[in-house]
Formats: sequence, structure tokens, C-alpha cells
Amino acid sequence: MRLGELPADHDSVVCLTYLGERPLMVRNRKRAWEFPGGHREPGEEISDTARREAWEEAGATLGEIRVVGHYVLAKGHTTVVTHARVHELEPLTGRFETVEVRAFDRLPSDGELSWADGLYAHLLRVLELPGAPRADQGRR
Repeated sequence: MRLGELPADHDSVVCLTYLGERPLMVRNRKRAWEFPGGHREPGEEISDTARREAWEEAGATLGEIRVVGHYVLAKGHTTVVTHARVHELEPLTGRFETVEVRAFDRLPSDGELSWADGLYAHLLRVLELPGAPRADQGRR
């Protein structure tokens, strides 16, 4: 994870969405709990992708979007990480891949997340955002 750095190019954006002081996550129909995010459409700015994905996946209207860094996966896939507060939530339309939206006090356990790689917990800790499990304690 490269905090505070923007990549020369990126494939996708993930948004660490918060409802008040609680991480707001979506449960993907085919996976599990995750933060809203996805592939950038041609010509989209980072904030446009974050807003679109939050709306499509969570029915969320976002406030100010803060770009916090990026990461590159082993196969070269580059994702920009953003953070935003949710101003408003609309009911899910069922048109997209999300089956549930929920605010958590703490991140779900690795077994309940789409990816059990510890990235979300790491991001919340280093960015000092609420909801991260303590480093010496299990989640929830």
C-alpha cells in the first residue's frame, strides 16, 4: 500500500465508506462483505468512480472524497483507495451485485469478508479510521 501516492494509471477504485463513525460495507451476491468499489469506466476521474460504485453497490450518496493511496496486486492490477462519509442511503434496487448494506462497529472477521488478506484491517489501522480490529485481537 502506498499511502498518499497516486499511480500513473489505475484499473479500479475502492471507497472506505463510513456512516458516522461506522464502516459501511456491502455484501456481494457472489462473494461476501466488502467496501464499495470497482473498475473505472473510460474517462472517469477517481472521485467519479468512487461515487458511481457507492451509489450502485450501496445506494449511498457520498460527501467529500479523500484519495488516500493505492495498491498494486501481484498481477499488476492497480486500485486507488479513497475514503468518504455517506450523506444519504437509498434502498437497494436489486439491479447490481449487492444483496445487503450494513454499518459495522468493527470489520467482519476474515471469514466473512470477500478477501481474507487483512488489507481492509490494515488500511483502517494505518489511516486511523474507526472500526479496525486491534492488532492483537480478533475481529468484531
